[in-house]
Amino acid sequence: MNRLRRQRAWEHGGIAPLLALVLSLSWVLLGAAPPAWAVSLWPEERQRLSVGLKLFPAVLGAQQGLEEKRRADGVLEVVVVYRGPDEAARQAAASLTELGAVQNMPLAVRTAAIAELEAPASPPFAAIFIATPGLEPHRLRELCARHQTLVFSPFAGDVAAGAVAGLHVSDRILPAVHLGHARRAGVQFKPFFLRIVHRVD
Repeated sequence: MNRLRRQRAWEHGGIAPLLALVLSLSWVLLGAAPPAWAVSLWPEERQRLSVGLKLFPAVLGAQQGLEEKRRADGVLEVVVVYRGPDEAARQAAASLTELGAVQNMPLAVRTAAIAELEAPASPPFAAIFIATPGLEPHRLRELCARHQTLVFSPFAGDVAAGAVAGLHVSDRILPAVHLGHARRAGVQFKPFFLRIVHRVD
């Protein structure tokens, strides 16, 4: 029942579910044990990845016109991007796959090396989730421009560098959004969402 109420609130653009999520995540980054699979990352990076996986569905669902980003079969495709070892990306994809759907639209999640998305011909995606820290700014900006989609990175500095959205961590955790990068990627967010995000210049 609680899950149904949360879903209906999201469908009506309510702000309460996202605020509840933000408040519940505020202790996660500070106190939760990191997942065992993220062994190749520094502790802060592991924690940011864990929190990003929880926050990402809310950011994805806050886009205007999300239904227009479905594939021909009606599925929203999310690509988890990595560079180097793919273990964290595979586990992140598994975590997102468990969601099943966003805004009542089925979700399909797969992993891809960064070089694959830099190839001339790539299919459209509903979103790109960055699972590797330290991607160069020009690569983040190119992902936005080439694929015209939400590029979400939970890692510190990536939103300022080129990603559309990510995390802002202070005394609490908020979604971080760079509106300039969002415009470059053709992404628009719902007004209620923009009222609570941390805007990055």
